[in-house]
Amino acid sequence: MSPNRPIASGGFDTSKSQVGVADISSTAIALGEAEELVAKAVEGQLMLARACRWLRRIGGDSQIQLRLPMLLSDIHSLRRYARFQHDKIRNLQQSLMTTLDLKQNQVIKVFTVVTAVFTPPTLIAAFYGQNFAYMPELEIPSGEWIVMGLTGFFAMAPLAYIKRKGWMR
Repeated sequence: MSPNRPIASGGFDTSKSQVGVADISSTAIALGEAEELVAKAVEGQLMLARACRWLRRIGGDSQIQLRLPMLLSDIHSLRRYARFQHDKIRNLQQSLMTTLDLKQNQVIKVFTVVTAVFTPPTLIAAFYGQNFAYMPELEIPSGEWIVMGLTGFFAMAPLAYIKRKGWMR
């Protein structure tokens, strides 16, 4: 059994941390190598089957002629097994790509939440960063605190909405 088999079949040690993109890429490489190995095995089996059929056609030793049908049957059964292994590898590759897609979606979701939280305060800061001659809210005794409170509220409102919708899971 290959030492790469647990890695290629999705066997990660996730007791200390989550599976990262680097783990996924190394597993994708291992699966690609396994697929190449299966392809070479199938190619070898096809050549053996061709050689057996050629031996059957030319005749020759009766002992060999008696064993050729069993050899061809073994080659065909090994080809079916190789096809099964190839399908299994393809399945693992598809699962791996699905996992990678999910990880990428999680990253995009985090950026979206950060953008939704920081856009309103940035807009308010940009507005108050302009040089205006007259700003009536600054004449109110606690006007700056009201503006800061509203800025905090407008930052937390999208976050509360996102949490209520369950998009932070």
